[in-house]
Amino acid sequence: RFVVRQYGEPPAFCHRKTLTCWGHATGIRELQETLQSRLRNAPPGSYTKRLFDDPDLLRQKLVEEAQELAEATDADHVAAEAADVLYFAMVRCVAAGATFEQIESHLNRRSLKIQRRPGNAKQSRTDAANKILKDAQAEKAAKAGAEEAGKSGSVTAGSAVAASTTASSQRVTYMGPIAAAAAIIFILQGLRQRL
Repeated sequence: RFVVRQYGEPPAFCHRKTLTCWGHATGIRELQETLQSRLRNAPPGSYTKRLFDDPDLLRQKLVEEAQELAEATDADHVAAEAADVLYFAMVRCVAAGATFEQIESHLNRRSLKIQRRPGNAKQSRTDAANKILKDAQAEKAAKAGAEEAGKSGSVTAGSAVAASTTASSQRVTYMGPIAAAAAIIFILQGLRQRL
């Protein structure tokens, strides 16, 4: 078995400067190419560039979108949330210099394992994710409380604190990182079969 690596800008095999003779990449590969392009030269105001420049925001969005995927119920909503998770996951990968080909390689190696770990969630990761979600909810509630108070004519520190306190006292449920990773791997395997 041998592997052909295509180089160039964009990586191209065909004389049309495309990866294949059948046109430009689509799906995950198109997303990867777009993100790599944004990393090198993003247009002004690019949200993707903002994510590259703000690792904390990217981390928060990854956790948020994984939670939304866990909570989605119907097939279309699950697919939409999975697309969001894949986008933010690929932004993280491109920022780190990882490629979809490397992800596929890891998936292929894992599928060959004979013995597997139990796959339980790591409590420290779950606790950290819960804190991120709780803080994000509190911030959102504080902003909403401040906006509501502003509409009524007065914004006080008390109204924002009350909104923040209410949000932070709510119970946050979270799909553990292992379960989220398993969901992402499942989605990527399905996409790989289509590509």
